[in-house]
Amino acid sequence: MIVMLVLIIVFCILLTAPVVFAWVYRLSTKGEVMRIDQNKVRDQRYFAHSFARMIEKALPDAKDNEITLSRKEIYLDRTYLSYKKGSVNEMVIIDKDDFYSPRNIKEYQKEIYVAENAYFTNKGTSIRAAYAAKKMVIGNGITVGRWVDANESLAVYDDCDLGVSATSGGILSIGKNTRFMRAYAPVIYFGQYPGAFIDPMKGRDPKAFLLPIMKEKQDITYVTGEKMTEDRLAPYSIVSEGDTMIVEGAILQGDIHTNKNVCIGSDSGVLGNVFAEGNIVIERGAFIAGNVFSQECIEIENDVLIGREDSIVSVISRGKLTIKENTVIYGYVSSETGGVVCPLYSEYDKRNENEPTLIEYRDKVQDVAFDSLKEYEKIDKSAFRKNGAVRSVVLPDGARDIGRSMFFSCKNLKRISLPSSLEIIDSFAFADCRSLEDMDSLIITNVKRIGVSALENCEKIHKLAFPDTLEEIGAAGCAGMSALEEVSFGRGLSLSAIKDHAFKDCKSLKRITLPDNVTRVGISAFLGCESLEYISVPAAVENEPGIAEIKDILKDAVLEIRPEAAAERSETEGEAGGGMTPIDKEEISENE
Repeated sequence: MIVMLVLIIVFCILLTAPVVFAWVYRLSTKGEVMRIDQNKVRDQRYFAHSFARMIEKALPDAKDNEITLSRKEIYLDRTYLSYKKGSVNEMVIIDKDDFYSPRNIKEYQKEIYVAENAYFTNKGTSIRAAYAAKKMVIGNGITVGRWVDANESLAVYDDCDLGVSATSGGILSIGKNTRFMRAYAPVIYFGQYPGAFIDPMKGRDPKAFLLPIMKEKQDITYVTGEKMTEDRLAPYSIVSEGDTMIVEGAILQGDIHTNKNVCIGSDSGVLGNVFAEGNIVIERGAFIAGNVFSQECIEIENDVLIGREDSIVSVISRGKLTIKENTVIYGYVSSETGGVVCPLYSEYDKRNENEPTLIEYRDKVQDVAFDSLKEYEKIDKSAFRKNGAVRSVVLPDGARDIGRSMFFSCKNLKRISLPSSLEIIDSFAFADCRSLEDMDSLIITNVKRIGVSALENCEKIHKLAFPDTLEEIGAAGCAGMSALEEVSFGRGLSLSAIKDHAFKDCKSLKRITLPDNVTRVGISAFLGCESLEYISVPAAVENEPGIAEIKDILKDAVLEIRPEAAAERSETEGEAGGGMTPIDKEEISENE
């Protein structure tokens, strides 16, 4: 028994001794700070550099078109290529002079090394990987399996597939309807061609890039007039849980971090980084001086600038990345699911005559109706964006959402018929549809969410009747509806949040009653509602920003704060407009 006890004690000592020794040593010594070299960055041209070094090291010892790399390889030079037709199964090494891919070669199954300039201009040619020590040109309709790299400049034309990686030590230009996964160069011109590059600073004030980055954080979702200086500067960073928008012409002097979506408005700018858990939309003429990262998709419109000449930035999308023409990015661009430059047609257009195409919808259809739910779900959700032809739309039964920006700025759209199945009207879905006047079918839907700026500037709609299912109105969701006179929320049992600027500049709105379950009313929710005479709200939101400011910005409006005991009064007395009770100023005074 004693022996067993001794063995246990010895075992425990052996087990704990290393821990005790480490603890004593830690107390008796002063730890050193870990040094991190901030100047070290990943080499975005790693594959090309490794391949070129390997070839250049082994080439002096090569004999009889045989070179020793990790193993012996047979390679072809310009002479042997002239005898080949169709496919080349060997490596290609051109150790002097320029290389023009022969017309008789359609496929290169192994790597290509060119010591001077390389030109691949025969439409339909397939390349595994290619390196040029000077310049490279990829003509129309070329397919790359792995990577291409040029030490000086790389020019890519239309209808190409750039495989995994396209990199350059100088200028990289990528033409229209070209797909890629990763691209890197000190400067990348999208939708542009050599000899016709657009100056990325044209029309931009270079002084804006010299402004300091402001780290003071604000939790806002909609950067608009009252949140900017007279020079349209927003001197702060944004950290937000919701969708975030920078309005046209504004400059944010900080970063954006949001758990949802971001929209950078036309001709606006961000001097810091933009990080979003949702989608990022960068509209025409905007600029971002820092990095851009999205857990979902990124859409970059025309004439956008990202980064600056004296720095390298990253634009990374976990989802689809779409880049329109005349966009310039300084640095690294990556999309895990694939990027496309200036797409000419929908990804669903497989040249099947029985399927709708984006081109057909853009150019021909005025009265849009879908034969089936399947057809609606297949069409590219941006197919109608800024479509001046569309006059009316009938969505099919079973449709659950209207995608982001789907009918954005359809200036002649007048009528929309919504199915009862509809649950989401996403951000900017009908923004700037200034002719839209008929949304009566909204009341029969099961809509739960109205997204950011979803109905903004629909200036001909007089009435909005929301269904009982409504849960949230996003930032500026109904802003700028200058003709809107009447708003009703049904029973409003699910509505909890009315976000910043939700009804901003609804100049004709006179009376509104917010349902009892509303717990949040964002800033400037009713700013610019100059005709507002009466607003009734539950006591729970009395001190919410959008209500607390009513007395200052709407001095002639009557504000009724409903106690909990009177929660059902407006329903029992009843009036169109969400159960509003017709209480005049004298009656309010007597009750007080």
